Amino acid sequence: MSAFLSVTRAVFRRDLSAEWRQKDVLTTVIMFGLLTVVTFVFAFDPARHAREEIVPGCLWTAYLFAGMLGLGRSAARDGQDGGTVGLLLSPADRGAVYVGKFLSHAVFMLAGEAVVLLFTIVWFDLDGRHLTAPFFLILLLGTLGFVAVGTVFAVVSQKSRLREVMLPVLMLPILAPMVMAAVEGTAIVLTPGSNEGLGEWLKLLAGFDLVFAVAGFLLYGFVLEE
Repeated sequence: MSAFLSVTRAVFRRDLSAEWRQKDVLTTVIMFGLLTVVTFVFAFDPARHAREEIVPGCLWTAYLFAGMLGLGRSAARDGQDGGTVGLLLSPADRGAVYVGKFLSHAVFMLAGEAVVLLFTIVWFDLDGRHLTAPFFLILLLGTLGFVAVGTVFAVVSQKSRLREVMLPVLMLPILAPMVMAAVEGTAIVLTPGSNEGLGEWLKLLAGFDLVFAVAGFLLYGFVLEE
């Protein structure tokens, strides 16, 4: 167990150190996320549309596509600096490597999402009635599910010549249940006085996270070596 935790900690610290020097993943997530939100602001006037009609699709579109660019950049960085080759040559537990990458990607995503959310709060005039505990729980569960899938497929996409196109092509069909649950759950939370059906969407998100986190843990070694 100590060896497992040591590998996880080493991978996590390495990713954080690389991001601290280059800041390319976090910058990508924030800039593309903000661009997406601004597009929604101009396309749908917040003064003429209900928040529950705009904000869920706006937020999750921003998070999904910004996150895919960020994960792709992270995997490309590993390939450029020899990180992937080093992992293949090392005797490190592949499951521990996955957990370390999963944690670092989750930190990058959540940090970028927090910045995008701050601007969304201002532009769409969200307040304490909307930013409740279920809202942040949906955000956390959706992000963890996205990272669980993306950490594996980011490696797969980098082995293709069409890596920029391959990652969304691989991820979006698998992420469909998570996206549906996250968007519907967010819409329920933002609807005044209505929490009906929220529990079912939260269960779907939690189940999705569990299934794909376990699958990623078990399959990551095979993906690295192929």
